Amino acid sequence: MKVMDKDTKFAHLGKPGSVFSMGFARRLDLIESKIELKNKIILDMGCGEGVWLREFAKISMPGNVYGSEYDNEHVKTIQEKLTSAEESERQTDKFLQIPLDNIRNCPGENLDFKTDFFDVVFHNEVLEHVQDDLQTLKECFRVLDSNGFMVFFTPNRGWPFETHGMFIKGKYYWGNIPFLPWMPKFVYKKFAPHVRNYSNGDIKRLIKDAGGEIVYHSHVFSGFDGLVRRFGVVGKLVQSFFHFIEKTPLNYFGISHFVIAKKS
Repeated sequence: MKVMDKDTKFAHLGKPGSVFSMGFARRLDLIESKIELKNKIILDMGCGEGVWLREFAKISMPGNVYGSEYDNEHVKTIQEKLTSAEESERQTDKFLQIPLDNIRNCPGENLDFKTDFFDVVFHNEVLEHVQDDLQTLKECFRVLDSNGFMVFFTPNRGWPFETHGMFIKGKYYWGNIPFLPWMPKFVYKKFAPHVRNYSNGDIKRLIKDAGGEIVYHSHVFSGFDGLVRRFGVVGKLVQSFFHFIEKTPLNYFGISHFVIAKKS
């Protein structure tokens, strides 16, 4: 566990993935097993450094892929990649073919896109970080086409570890905090005011209050990428065990909710 300054940026805005890990690839496979992404107009809300944008550009057409991000530094980084790429790179890398204006600097509570525009609105571990989660979901439904789907992953209160660290006496402790998610909410928020986790009831209430209905709702476990890299076969066995029990009622304890919803 690392002890860091209370103003550490990623503690408050989240720490986006910098590579498309095996765990991310597995989540993409789960999405594609439920809905069609090919040639769809897709918004990655809270796109971070753009790792999901790259994958969506491979599946759909680059011009159909959009990203929104609250942190202007990430937006600038993505836009610099798009503008500085050589023409030869653009011809082979679909990510670099995404139009510059498709990447917008805006909060989830006020998305800078037209109403009823997207076939798919996606966010991966973003909802827990926004200022107003209900307003963010309302905005996601606003920009979503009536026949479209909102798809997201967000922390599950059933998982026994807080993966976003905690604050104690003006310091930020970065690491996995055991059993904090299972504490009463007033205790949880005392140590983790920077983030949220959600029960099944929380998810159902938020989707309903935002004007949507749930099409699919389950829980997923971690990809355990680091465990596999570090422990090889043993790590792979642990990974296989947890991915197997996703198909049982024990998925209740998964690290994240996997939700697909549409407008009601």
